[in-house]
Amino acid sequence: MRLVCELYGSEHAQSGREVHALNEVVIDRGPSPFLTQMQLYVDDTFITEIQADGLIIATPTGSTAYSLSAGGSMVHPTVSAILLTPICPHSLSFRPIIVPDSVSLRIEIPGNARHSAWVSLDGRTRTELTTGCGVRIQASKYPVPAAIPSREHDDWYDNIKMHLHWNDRESQKPL
Repeated sequence: MRLVCELYGSEHAQSGREVHALNEVVIDRGPSPFLTQMQLYVDDTFITEIQADGLIIATPTGSTAYSLSAGGSMVHPTVSAILLTPICPHSLSFRPIIVPDSVSLRIEIPGNARHSAWVSLDGRTRTELTTGCGVRIQASKYPVPAAIPSREHDDWYDNIKMHLHWNDRESQKPL
């Protein structure tokens, strides 16, 4: 799975252009010392106003990268989902969530924001989002072709154990 993103806004130079991301889309505060202020919409329904250092929108493939280090869940690559992981949110109750890949997301910088935000796709070139601008994100209808081994489920678990040392610890000694 990958994400397709469209930047929009009346004065945005790249408005209407679609760009694909394999791992994640990150919207953050950039060089500003202030929290980023964003509005999150799911299927054009207002969900919440975000005040945080940023927001990570990740695919299951990207779930073991930046999203994981920001406190997001690891998601098996065969799960059809989009992860929303806040980066240092102002509210302790704003936790990571996982939504179906059938939804359309819209993240917008409101008119009363103190400053602009910055968006990057898969850690590449950053683009400024000024007030009134935003990004539409949804699952791409063009998935990434991949050669999948016969042990696809076992391989994923083996990889997170080997590379991330998932739940690798010393056992308790008997009493």
